[in-house]
Amino acid sequence: METTDRRQWITDVGNGYSRMRPLDEGGMGTLYLAHKDSLDIDVVIKRVKQKFRGRMDERAEANILKNLKHKYLPRIYDIINSPSGYVYTIMDYIQGENMQKYIEKNGPVNQKMVYRWACQLCEAVAYLHTQTPPILHCDIKPSNIMITPSGDICVIDFNTSLVFSKGVLALGATPGYAAPEQYAKGPTKSDEEATLPLFGKAEEDSQRSYFESNYSATAAQATNAGDYGTISKRTDVYGIGATLYFAATGQRPAHALEQVRPITSYHCGLSKSFQAIILRAMRKHQEERFQDAQETLRALQDIHLMDRRYQNTATAQKMVALVSVLMMAAGAACVAFGVQRMGQERVMLYDSLVRSGRTAGEAMQFDAADQALQRAISLYDDRLEAYVEQAVLLYRQGEYQECVDEIGSILTRPLQYRDVQTVANLYYTAARSYDALEEYENAVRMYRKALEYAPEQAIEYQGLAAAQLQLGDLSGAEETLQLMCQEIPEAEDTAAYQVALGTLQYRRGSLEDALASAQAAINASGDEEQKAQAYLLAANIYEEMGDAFLSEEIDWLETGISQLPAAYYNVMAEPLAAAYVRLSAVEGTSEGLSRALEVYQQMQTNGNQTFEVRLSTAIVQYRLEDFAGAEQTLLSLQEEYPDDYRVYKWLAFVADAEQNQAGTYDFSEAKDYWLQAKQLYEIAQTQGTSDPEMDELDQIASKWV
Repeated sequence: METTDRRQWITDVGNGYSRMRPLDEGGMGTLYLAHKDSLDIDVVIKRVKQKFRGRMDERAEANILKNLKHKYLPRIYDIINSPSGYVYTIMDYIQGENMQKYIEKNGPVNQKMVYRWACQLCEAVAYLHTQTPPILHCDIKPSNIMITPSGDICVIDFNTSLVFSKGVLALGATPGYAAPEQYAKGPTKSDEEATLPLFGKAEEDSQRSYFESNYSATAAQATNAGDYGTISKRTDVYGIGATLYFAATGQRPAHALEQVRPITSYHCGLSKSFQAIILRAMRKHQEERFQDAQETLRALQDIHLMDRRYQNTATAQKMVALVSVLMMAAGAACVAFGVQRMGQERVMLYDSLVRSGRTAGEAMQFDAADQALQRAISLYDDRLEAYVEQAVLLYRQGEYQECVDEIGSILTRPLQYRDVQTVANLYYTAARSYDALEEYENAVRMYRKALEYAPEQAIEYQGLAAAQLQLGDLSGAEETLQLMCQEIPEAEDTAAYQVALGTLQYRRGSLEDALASAQAAINASGDEEQKAQAYLLAANIYEEMGDAFLSEEIDWLETGISQLPAAYYNVMAEPLAAAYVRLSAVEGTSEGLSRALEVYQQMQTNGNQTFEVRLSTAIVQYRLEDFAGAEQTLLSLQEEYPDDYRVYKWLAFVADAEQNQAGTYDFSEAKDYWLQAKQLYEIAQTQGTSDPEMDELDQIASKWV
């Protein structure tokens, strides 16, 4: 980097970067690799010239983008709108090479790899589409997708996306991957709601795209004449389809306004079902495409239900079996028996390892469980059972978002399974995780998917009814219970039915009836999962009845922990710890806090190291005046969650309390934490966060200033 240019960069982005070197330069801007000293990580810094600077709420947009967190998107650390007129984006450095270079070097990839990339790409784009407001990428293409050393994708180069600004559209379109509607002139609108493009549009990029193509004003007129509509989520669907087209064929599709050679004309090895999905994604008219990336993903996940390739595989397996019989009849019995014996022993070992992993997980021995499951996967990496148990491990440890992400990844692979119940268990685990994340619409969808595979499982009806009740859909929950009774003989005698009925009664305000149903569920024969739900239901009912019934609430939770296997400790423990904290406030003693601290620490010992549990631990330590312990807990959180204002808020409270206790009254450290908390809290407020404790901290801090 030249000295004058380096000075400009340092002036614009600050001194916190070292070892800068150029990565790439072109019409879209300049890319540099640098080391972010404060985090000790390598980052990419992209500089582009902002054309529409000042026409949008740049700060709000930047805050939304910095809060994005998905395993197939790079993390955005900062977006700097400099006085020099440049916009700098600081993001993760992703190792590997982009898909375009990968395909050009290695040739088109097989169906297994295209399917994997397809599902991962849809996951990432669907995540963007579900933000508030939704985010459109609008420049999905192979050169904007990295292939990591592990073979996964990562969507990069966000600065090539569009900008909505007071009805003005700045748009660059990459021929072959841009949808027909991207060549339209004039103002745009979202398909259903306000939409946030992924990044500010660079002037250079806009010029690049129009100069590269002959389809500028001419194309815009053609598009308007063809009535292709305005930019929407379906625009990204087109880019997804075109990118998969390239990955499977090695050929860039023709311009969207020309006749595109159908993928079915290539001998690319994709099944007819897969080709049909790509064809639909690339329809010229938006209404003929999938409505968004999530619907595209669902089509991919259900591909095995319509793909004849699976049927052909089953037929081939039968033919192999027939040939084996003939071989045996012809005198090769010994060889066939030996091969069969070896295969059987391998399958038996795999099944044994999966069972061992499940048993260890139920006993909260997560390391041992993971080791057993990893060994199972090393035997058969194309079988579903071990992956399902890995997802269950994440759920048991309270890693609910990670569990959902893992299941999404599992569903991208064409894995084999012997029993449809295994598939149902996978969807059921996803549903339970969505429940814990309070994403009840997704939970309802996952419960219904589980029921498609195992309509005889009572727990799935119970979960579906509970999620419907969380959404306020009482009539839907009633219908679910009626369907349960139709599908399952003597359903009313099951613990699952009684839990669902009790939850419905609870929502209707019939608390005594709900308690009776909870007790009936505990008394009924059934699995431990439903008994745990019954104990939690009873505790919720007593919590609803108020602090006068706090002891009954605690009794139900403590009884549940004592009666259920160790695997259910963490499920019961979090509400129990919260009840102990309320007990301390009611009694005005520290006994409840001490018991709550024991519970939180046991949860961590059992493998629940989530942010919420550890922050709750620190708060209880603070209230017990164990300031050193609280500080230690918070500092460990700071290392892992440097952008969460709550960590700094409580560090400020702790630092203030320490100085008051010691009588030294040096509040400089507390002030630093407070200022950091205020800065991050302002970002959180743009997302709708409101925290009265920050107001309390501001009042305390007034004596430091």
